[in-house]
Amino acid sequence: MKLIITDTNIFFDIISIGALPEFFSLDYEICTTVFVIEEIIKSDQREVIEVFIRAKEINVIDFSAEEISEIYDFKTEKNFKGITDKSVLWKSHQLKCPLLTGDKKLRTEAENKGVEVHGSIWVITSLVENCLIEKSKGIKLLESLKEVNSSLPFDEIDKLIRIYKK
Repeated sequence: MKLIITDTNIFFDIISIGALPEFFSLDYEICTTVFVIEEIIKSDQREVIEVFIRAKEINVIDFSAEEISEIYDFKTEKNFKGITDKSVLWKSHQLKCPLLTGDKKLRTEAENKGVEVHGSIWVITSLVENCLIEKSKGIKLLESLKEVNSSLPFDEIDKLIRIYKK
């Protein structure tokens, strides 16, 4: 099974549209870092994530002191405020696996490092393309995504919705 590492905002989007169980049906080992989990502070979101951690659906990567130093020393063009984004970037770069993010700065940095990057829209299209959900459910999830995340490219979402309606 192929690894994929996700950042915090992907979890927020997928939880908000009610698609977390479907997300874990993708043919990936879904990984994140301990720093991402620490950012999930709303109790209802945290509880949902904890269920999937206990069920071993999410592999939470912890770091040694030496690795944390490596993360801080990891050269990036962009300046990241905290360690969370840099930790998922460093790990996906180290493991040569895709990164899921909705953060434009992180996406650009990852692409510059040669890391394959996808976002929340990709999650839904992957569910549809792999026949894990019906197109009609994909449409509902895409419409919900527009409601919960105004920073997404609505034109791309609308184009997918039109394709799924055919």
